[in-house]
Amino acid sequence: MRQRPLTILMIDKYYFIMGGVERYFFELKSLLESHGHRVIPFSMHHARNTPSPYESYFVSNVEFRLTSWWQRLWFAPRIIGRILYSFEARRRLERLIRRVRPDVAHLHMIDHQISPSILHTLKKHGIPVVQTVHQYKMVCPNYLFYIPWRNQICTKCLDGNIFHPIIQRCHSKSLLASGLLVLETFLHRSLKIYRLIDRFHVPSRFMGEMLKKGHVPAHKIIHHNYCIRIEDFPQSHKFDNFYVYVGRLSPEKGVQTLLKAAAELPDHPLVVIGDGQQREEFESYVKERGLNHIRFTGNVQKHEVIDWVSRARFVVLPSEVFENSALAIYEAFSLGKPVVGADIGGITELVVHDKTGLLFPSGDANRLKTCIQQLMPDIEKCREMGEAARQKAEYWFSGNKHYPFIMDLYHSLLPPKGDV
Repeated sequence: MRQRPLTILMIDKYYFIMGGVERYFFELKSLLESHGHRVIPFSMHHARNTPSPYESYFVSNVEFRLTSWWQRLWFAPRIIGRILYSFEARRRLERLIRRVRPDVAHLHMIDHQISPSILHTLKKHGIPVVQTVHQYKMVCPNYLFYIPWRNQICTKCLDGNIFHPIIQRCHSKSLLASGLLVLETFLHRSLKIYRLIDRFHVPSRFMGEMLKKGHVPAHKIIHHNYCIRIEDFPQSHKFDNFYVYVGRLSPEKGVQTLLKAAAELPDHPLVVIGDGQQREEFESYVKERGLNHIRFTGNVQKHEVIDWVSRARFVVLPSEVFENSALAIYEAFSLGKPVVGADIGGITELVVHDKTGLLFPSGDANRLKTCIQQLMPDIEKCREMGEAARQKAEYWFSGNKHYPFIMDLYHSLLPPKGDV
């Protein structure tokens, strides 16, 4: 029986490519539209937003990265109100719903810039709600099970005690900022607001297990990978004399471990693609030691990333935090490149040791060094692993695989009138 086209309300805090979340958001939007469905965005106003005929309904912009004390003081009431419970988001979404009458709502990242207040509006109108879970916010107030200033993984919040962030000052080493996270969590749990989400799409089994440990009902959790446009990442058969890292230059990404390993391998050039808070620190580290075989490109355009990865022997993902389902692996595999990855979080679900790449203990520079030494001289092994990686990408990561899953998920929540 043919399924009628749906009107899908797609909600995320950003309507431009901020990171992997938005890359999937726009990928999914494009996939659904290619099958005749109408996708309506709801987001926050921002200078970098993609133009949309529905942008007048978006919530006003709030800037969380304020630098001066007077800016923080002046905007504090507005920021705190948006984080805790946004009545503006409810009002604007109400108007949009009355105009477009969606069949289903698909949420991505809504915390802080939009707030979960919109769940009350969606349920008021009887709209089924799906959320793709990109981070651990529901079970970890600080998002990542990670304390940045300690560079330390922490899972204490899984015991249900919401006061751990205050005790440990998880956010910015600040008692006030951490206290706000606790207040936010206390309010949302008191309102039982996340119970209004009908299904949670988790891109990694690891994410699903962490949600279950945090007492999210298992029957609401459904696992399926992300998807990417495989055709945007044509398989490469080049294996030039360098390897690459692609991603943010921040403590949890493990770049400092990678640089320690790479420093002892002057015959094996490394290209570091990306930017972040530690870029200056890392560039100084390399310059002071005369590590001329390590190059930083900064942020580059998508086509340049593809060009670098296409020519590399392999990609390194040295994360020291619980990665969910890293799109860097999807893209590397699609380009026919093996991945040397840390054995943490969802990485081990994608990288099969000695088949599509190599795994090493997260944070272990010596073991990472061994993996690099093993693969760099062995172009044939890189080629063999890259071929297996490409086959995996074609089977698991394509829109053809993802679309039936998404449709089954939506229709499982819709009344029988979904068929015509």
